[in-house]
Amino acid sequence: MKEEKTIIHRIREDSTEATGYRRQIAALSAVGLLDFSLISLFQLGFIRHMPDLPGKVFDTEKVNSSKDAVLLGMPDGVISLGSYAATILLATAATRYRKPSRMLDVAMAGVLVGQAAGAAQYLYKMAFVQKKICIYCVAGAAINFASLLPLRQLFRRRD
Repeated sequence: MKEEKTIIHRIREDSTEATGYRRQIAALSAVGLLDFSLISLFQLGFIRHMPDLPGKVFDTEKVNSSKDAVLLGMPDGVISLGSYAATILLATAATRYRKPSRMLDVAMAGVLVGQAAGAAQYLYKMAFVQKKICIYCVAGAAINFASLLPLRQLFRRRD
């Protein structure tokens, strides 16, 4: 009797180009989860002091406790955690089907483009309004922008 492979085995063994791009996006989102977990724990009050780079321009605590760090009535770190988790969920869900759903890729693209747009706006506010920089936020923005490359490649493939 032939044993059928589990969904996890099918996902892990999938060597398609599209799955490779989704894996890259998911990996970047996992790094984003780590980065924004620290910010979220600071905003929650669990972490009392955030280490910073030397220099007057770096003030992670000021940036992450400002009014600009609130989105939809919640600390923005927590919102970012949700976005990164949703991205990993959508990347995995799109891969799990034998014939991947383009709709799931489009939903993932919506999350990623929204994250990148939010990052660009937040970087602008840090640099030109607050005149202080959060190195964790800059890292998050870099992750968001970097995710657009495999996303673009995912949509440009011909299969």
